[in-house]
Amino acid sequence: MRRRAFLAAAVAAVASRAQGADTAIAPRKLARLALSSSTYRANYEGRYAVESATPRLSHLAFPAFARERFGLSRVELWDQQFGPGGATPERCRQVRAAADAAGVAIVNIEVEDLPNLGPADKAARGDAVAAAKAWLDKGKLLGAGSIRVNVSRRQDPIDRDAAVETLRAIADYGRQIGVRVLLENHGGYTANIADMVSLVRAVDHPFCRIEVDWGAWSPPGDRYADIRSAMPLVHMVSAKGELFDEATYAHTSFDIARLVREAEATGFRGVYSIELFATPAPKDTDRAVRSFIKTITDEIS
Repeated sequence: MRRRAFLAAAVAAVASRAQGADTAIAPRKLARLALSSSTYRANYEGRYAVESATPRLSHLAFPAFARERFGLSRVELWDQQFGPGGATPERCRQVRAAADAAGVAIVNIEVEDLPNLGPADKAARGDAVAAAKAWLDKGKLLGAGSIRVNVSRRQDPIDRDAAVETLRAIADYGRQIGVRVLLENHGGYTANIADMVSLVRAVDHPFCRIEVDWGAWSPPGDRYADIRSAMPLVHMVSAKGELFDEATYAHTSFDIARLVREAEATGFRGVYSIELFATPAPKDTDRAVRSFIKTITDEIS
């Protein structure tokens, strides 16, 4: 009993020392947040690396970083940051073990490395389904409940009926292994939220849902109304930030508190994954993340 009490006290002490973790925020609120690894792309090796950015990170280190720096127990990983060897099965197992050791859940994988998911050619559709299934398998190895895919990222031609067929096949496989496929208003065919919602409704599958992106909203229309319209189909939110006041680190590009209030009013009780991907990046990324944590949790009941 004394040993169990000692261990419990040690865990509590570590939690209380987490750098920047706000002990005034209720754990149930922090449990609704994740941190996207792309927020710290400057700290990873690769094309976004900034030599002076510290600490140096990888997917092996990022889960513990999110826990120790911010007291968060969920992360979202970007497929572009798995390192030179990519997301091999062995690498996925290693990353999952590192996350488990840190007491952190990997909630979603942001996948760019897929072909067009709506090709008119039947053989190309088969290739697209196979590629997406391979990433669903990787998501399963990582312990993620979902992967985010792009129907297309540019202005590639999309056959809508083909996209529906492809996504339905991918979602069928996802249901078999317990990993959802998510679409995002992230460029290409689903850049417009109304088009994305229409496509997901046409797929009509419980394992094909939306990760709505606050920052990637595309005009014309109204950011808040468009995002609100997607919420019945949203599995998780990409809580993307852009510009911050340099003195206060309040977010200035759009109203984060309003977006959270409106999401909660629809009955959404999923995860808000904090992602800062603007150019230029905030001068103090940690401070910007803490600003988002406070703004979001202030609006969660």
